[in-house]
Amino acid sequence: MPSHERDWVILIVLTKHFRHAYTPGMTFRLRSIFTFVFFWSAGLAVCIAQEIPSEPSAASQSAYERVAGNYKLANGQDLAVSLFTGDSGITALLYSNYETGVVRQLFPVSGDEYSAGPASGVPSPVQLTFRFLKHSDGAIESVALRQPDGHTEIARRIAVDAHEVSFNSGDVKLAGTLLVPQTKGPHPAIVLLHGSGPLPRWSFGPYPRFFASLGFAVLVYDKRTSGVPRTGFYPDVFLNDAMEAFHFLETRSDIDPKRIGFWGSSEGGMLGTQVAARVPNVAFVINSSGSMMPVWEQVLYNIGAQLRADGFAATEVTDAVKFETLAIEVMRTGNRWDEYERAQSAALNTKWWPAYFGGGKGFSSLERIRWQWEHVYSFDPTLALRAVKCPVLGLFGALDTSTPAPVAARNLENGLRSAGNRDVTTKIFEQGNHPLMDARTGGNAEIPSLTRMVPGVFESLRAWLSSRINDGSETSRPPVGKP
Repeated sequence: MPSHERDWVILIVLTKHFRHAYTPGMTFRLRSIFTFVFFWSAGLAVCIAQEIPSEPSAASQSAYERVAGNYKLANGQDLAVSLFTGDSGITALLYSNYETGVVRQLFPVSGDEYSAGPASGVPSPVQLTFRFLKHSDGAIESVALRQPDGHTEIARRIAVDAHEVSFNSGDVKLAGTLLVPQTKGPHPAIVLLHGSGPLPRWSFGPYPRFFASLGFAVLVYDKRTSGVPRTGFYPDVFLNDAMEAFHFLETRSDIDPKRIGFWGSSEGGMLGTQVAARVPNVAFVINSSGSMMPVWEQVLYNIGAQLRADGFAATEVTDAVKFETLAIEVMRTGNRWDEYERAQSAALNTKWWPAYFGGGKGFSSLERIRWQWEHVYSFDPTLALRAVKCPVLGLFGALDTSTPAPVAARNLENGLRSAGNRDVTTKIFEQGNHPLMDARTGGNAEIPSLTRMVPGVFESLRAWLSSRINDGSETSRPPVGKP
């Protein structure tokens, strides 16, 4: 969350390659420390842009929707083919194996045939091919998955309904999709919360279909495209949206109102705890890589960790951190503005400025930088933890350049336990990056070459939820068959 804005102060979601703004009137900018447009935002979206039209045709979109769903191999492994729309606005298909952790983009070959390459954002050489098979009525009933050695396995489609839904939050109507198993309800449910930026409902990568495979109804919705009003405070507007999503699910007869919880990534992971602090009947919260420290502290961690992971020299990293430290002091106190202006002019000519701040030109006035502190940077998510009484799971990556994993895990546990909440579990994956992929450095540059989620992430989620939410019966799992 760098502290530097354009003359119109707007909220920007920044990744390595794409920078998209909320509408004018927004009054702060959030960077990758609260961003989780899954891992293709920084890498795979580039491949998508090269392989398919930047605006998929209605026919291709319809074809994607027709094959998207949950699937199961004869050996019991759960698979999924999911819609994914990154911050580039381009929609693609993702393949996920929830046992091995493998996740790939699917590239169309012809008709109902697709292929996948050796890594997340690498389309060739082809390693997997997918041929979707139809029932006599024309509906997709299975997929033939051919491995590199020529061995082919059939995965049957699992029955999960997808309902278009909407709910009101203040004067805004938010639209979304509710995935519901075709088993007898009422079902446990989970609301998925975005990272920062105006993200669509299908920006969660493999997770919506993963939770559906566990028997949950899953709500994903399009995040609002307007942010904090000039008189508002972060993260109130997004917090209110999340609470309204929860209350919407409470009204449905096919949802068990006592078993509704949240999974959130990055900003969304933090927001889940804030909702639970205000809504006492939230059943559980899962924080995936979400901040658990004051915003200004996380900013200082982020700028140093990200530039180091992306290969900048130690002197450059030191200079960037020193500059951001000065910016935060000016924000907080209003002092040293003239010194900051000179430092900003010099920083604009460095190599690290565009690598971290993108095309931003910095703050144009003391008034604007002070607003940033008062309405955003002074926010501390840990203050609400004392009011959270439900079970909480925190999953973090040691290679995360946005959220310092040890600090986040410690603060989450201490904040909850100090107020008497004993049902808190945290886990740090040593090779996990911000989106919990199996990483090497945690930097953005390596993302397209990564091959899978960090080992244990799906297993940890499955075991934790099973022991607290599901009744353990197989009747809670979606049946195999036609959708």
